Amino acid sequence: MPRALVFINTRSDNVDVVKSLEKVEGVSEAHSSRGMYDAVVMVQGETFSDVKEIVAKRIRGLDNVKSTLTLTLVESPMT
Repeated sequence: MPRALVFINTRSDNVDVVKSLEKVEGVSEAHSSRGMYDAVVMVQGETFSDVKEIVAKRIRGLDNVKSTLTLTLVESPMT
């Protein structure tokens, strides 16, 4: 299943934004963070297009989400 980590900067209190992110369909984890980014979420979809839509429309569309950085996870066997 395609997944991505999304690092988020917020315009306001990140705790409120994380509460909103937890309700977004496709977000499997949402965490408040300290440092360069205010929140980090794990996104899952049936396809990479689904992941892209979740980030572009559902996450970036939330009030108080200022910017995002998305890292698509690539599954590889452990050696």
